[in-house]
Amino acid sequence: MMESSLLFRIFFIFIFLFGIQIQAAPWAPKTKSNFVKAELISSMAEATPGSTIEVGLKLTHDPHWHTYWRATGDSGLPTEIQWTLPDGWKAGDIQWPIPKVFKLGTLINYGYDGEILLPVKITIPANQPLDSSASLKAEVSWLMCAEQCVPGRASLSLDIKVGPKPVSSAAYGIFQETLRNVPSDSIPVTAKIDHTKKLIELSFPDRGALENVYIFAQTADSISYGAPQEIVPTANGFSVFLHATEFINTGDTFEGLILVNDGKESQGGWAKNFSVPLKEASLTIPVKSEQLNLSQSSLLVSAFFAFLGGLILNLMPCVFPVLSLKIIGIVENRGTKNLLPHGFGFLTGILLTMLALSSLLIAVKSTGAMIGWGFQLQSPFFVCALAALFIVLSANLLGFFEFSFTPGVLEVGAAKKRSPFLESFLTGVLAVFVASPCTAPFMGAALGYALSASYIETLFIFLALGLGMALPWSLLTVFPCLTRWLPKPGQWMITLKKWMALPMGLTALWLLWVLSQQISILAFSCIFAGFLLCCAALYFYGKFQFGKLSAKSVAAVLAAATLFLVGGGLTLSAISPVPETHQGTDSWSPQKVDDALKQGKRVFVDFTASWCLTCQANKLAVLRTSEVQKAFKDNEFVVLEADWTNYDERITKVLEHFGRSGVPLYVIYEPNGSTEILPELLTQEIVLKAIKKSMN
Repeated sequence: MMESSLLFRIFFIFIFLFGIQIQAAPWAPKTKSNFVKAELISSMAEATPGSTIEVGLKLTHDPHWHTYWRATGDSGLPTEIQWTLPDGWKAGDIQWPIPKVFKLGTLINYGYDGEILLPVKITIPANQPLDSSASLKAEVSWLMCAEQCVPGRASLSLDIKVGPKPVSSAAYGIFQETLRNVPSDSIPVTAKIDHTKKLIELSFPDRGALENVYIFAQTADSISYGAPQEIVPTANGFSVFLHATEFINTGDTFEGLILVNDGKESQGGWAKNFSVPLKEASLTIPVKSEQLNLSQSSLLVSAFFAFLGGLILNLMPCVFPVLSLKIIGIVENRGTKNLLPHGFGFLTGILLTMLALSSLLIAVKSTGAMIGWGFQLQSPFFVCALAALFIVLSANLLGFFEFSFTPGVLEVGAAKKRSPFLESFLTGVLAVFVASPCTAPFMGAALGYALSASYIETLFIFLALGLGMALPWSLLTVFPCLTRWLPKPGQWMITLKKWMALPMGLTALWLLWVLSQQISILAFSCIFAGFLLCCAALYFYGKFQFGKLSAKSVAAVLAAATLFLVGGGLTLSAISPVPETHQGTDSWSPQKVDDALKQGKRVFVDFTASWCLTCQANKLAVLRTSEVQKAFKDNEFVVLEADWTNYDERITKVLEHFGRSGVPLYVIYEPNGSTEILPELLTQEIVLKAIKKSMN
């Protein structure tokens, strides 16, 4: 037993001494002893007492080899310098230039290759004798990696002359170039963390064009370095989403470096340090989408898609009833000199109204309010006025009464002198207002960009949208030959006008339904009764107008009653509470989305509004069909509806988060934090394909 114990002790001592020998022996590859050359250099050939100079560690890497930044990423060790200085001399920390990203398999590392200088400020004591020389010594260690990693070490020294005046060295230019590449300023930032989804959101103020953004995380083991970094422009700047690890928590300080456009000033680039505590929040990455995401696109691309959206807008159900009347006007004036004024008036009306609407949007947003496309329809007063306009137009088309626009007045009866420019101008104005409830394909992302861009860019994109709306009708007035397929003026035009009263009347009923969602029952009853009296007033007015009945006084009394009831209803709507639209098991809230995702379920959210005709059409034709409902149920989707009929700041924030300015918006939320945005116009095939893709 004693012999076994003695043998064990001898074996342990042997292993211990052998381990020390291995640790003390430097690692030496068979072919080459060092892959990184290190030397100390100074920015000054001669320095003065009491001054501060730049001394740097210059590392020259062999091809394919690199060393590490102060924060290394997934692996590695930062370069270190241990100084031995004369009495009174002081050395600062390494000033780290902007690093590069190196990928080694699945690992992401931060560091340097080629030739790099790591500057350090050296302070010379004021009592240092003139014409003296001081020796600076440094023990330098680094880790150099390529396909393998090798530790490096060097003992370096540098003599500094001290004289009556400073003299730059041959390396002065290298120091100046390197220091321009050292981020010295900090940037304000807010940071949020979602432990459930393991996400971090860093929100930065707007600092120019965002072509290439990257976050170098300095807090060790805080993020998954290999995961994608998602850049999302916002109204006040942009956000970067990172994938967090379990080693960072709420309240921890998150430090790092943000690099934009590789830091090159010629490209609008910059690099800033940041340090910020993390606050708990619920986060979602709005990234995964097959749709056009124009939030980071150029102005011209956004304007082009706004133009396409304007073209398609002519076919939307909220606009076509008005523009169909434009066809009749073109046919009436075909072959006359009045056709060009019709086209120019219509174009001018649309463009000026677009300018006015975009200016109003900009003005309201400048106050800090969060609004989007169609915001005016969230006002019961505007919806009521629009409904009244459609009722009057419907009565006119049915032949209840006649009116025409002249340069100065509204002329009653069969006007002898009409102003084609003014009539078409007012038709263009009307077309823009009735188009506001609709969002055509391509419009959503383009207008989302517009409302987060500069004033001039916003106006430019809205003008492109208006030009798209007006172009088909302007072309018909410039090239009348394009209207040859239409029949000649005749009885069919009177019949068509009466038929157009049907979509006009249905639009008026739809607007009244929207109004009923926005105000109390009592207020709506007053307004509805007032509109019934309005129809009667227009009927009797027409009898008087055509000389068939002396009903002028009856029309006047009915008109007064109309004003009284409608005015009373609007007054009641201003003082009575608005009905709550966020009730029911399928109503949206951020908490419901989070709860469902925590349970591992997928969520489909329909961002909609009663005044959005595109939204209602998608509901009837797609979302409420048995096939789509069955697919949602079979795949255990949680389906929620976010109703934006009345103003809701929470919904507005989400729309802006996804780079949109209005509804419809259809989003599939995945449990892993990603999202998919569906098109504005849906088909069953699109929705079923998206559900199937989500499950794979």
